Amino acid sequence: MRSRLRYIQLLLWAMMLAVTVRAQETPAASSSDSLAIKAEIMARLTLFMDDLNQLYVVEQMKISLNDVSISPTLVGTFQDRINYLNQSYNALDVKWTTYYQASQLDIAADEELMEEVAKLEQLKQVVKDSLDIRTQQVDAIAKFASADKFIISHVDVYKKLYKKAFKLSLLKKFGPMLEKVKAKEQVVFGELQTNFEQAKAASEMVPSLQTRMETLDEQYVIMKSVSEKVQSLEYKPWMQRVKDYVMGLAAVAIILMFVNGLWSKFKAYKEKAASLKKYNDMLNNNGKDTTYPTI
Repeated sequence: MRSRLRYIQLLLWAMMLAVTVRAQETPAASSSDSLAIKAEIMARLTLFMDDLNQLYVVEQMKISLNDVSISPTLVGTFQDRINYLNQSYNALDVKWTTYYQASQLDIAADEELMEEVAKLEQLKQVVKDSLDIRTQQVDAIAKFASADKFIISHVDVYKKLYKKAFKLSLLKKFGPMLEKVKAKEQVVFGELQTNFEQAKAASEMVPSLQTRMETLDEQYVIMKSVSEKVQSLEYKPWMQRVKDYVMGLAAVAIILMFVNGLWSKFKAYKEKAASLKKYNDMLNNNGKDTTYPTI
């Protein structure tokens, strides 16, 4: 009986000892596991930030468009590039979101990890904002290229429209046909104006388009002038046309006479001012002469 009690006592003592040892070892093991988890999360955060920084550097490459025209191939290259960058960012965003959700409890338990996550989220937003701007610029380039093509292709269209409208205005019986041409021209000019405004908005978003925009601006002004001439065309008898032509020449002659008169007055005033200055200089020189005659 005694030996049995002794055995039970020894067994209880051994169990208590095991519990005590385990209690002492558990904090150390737990601390070691926490450090390992933290190191792994830090490494993953560093990788995510490196990927974001690389993406930011690539999409910050300058878009140069100082060429005379923008080819469809160039526009396609820009579109493919920005699509690739957006897809890369979206894939990285999904990857990070999945990892963060799986490690959220471990991250929330460590203040340093929370700070690193905040930095990563801030970098993500910077990259996303920059990508959005680049995407808008590429869209603007595509719209500009389309408007450029439309405007330039209508230079010859307007020449032909004016010739046709002018010929139809020579005979009274072609009046209905002339009105149809004028109506068609109004529709075409509406499309022309829309494309011009589209190109102008794009050039404001992408400064390197300004050089090409100057050419489009010149062509637009010319076609607008032609549009006004087409709309003003109407049938007139030959005598009325000759009269209008002569009156036009007379108006030009009157304007030239008026300009010549102003120029003559200005020239006379200039000569008078020069003579007066010369006279004043002569008087000033005489007054300053204090030299006495010698005997």
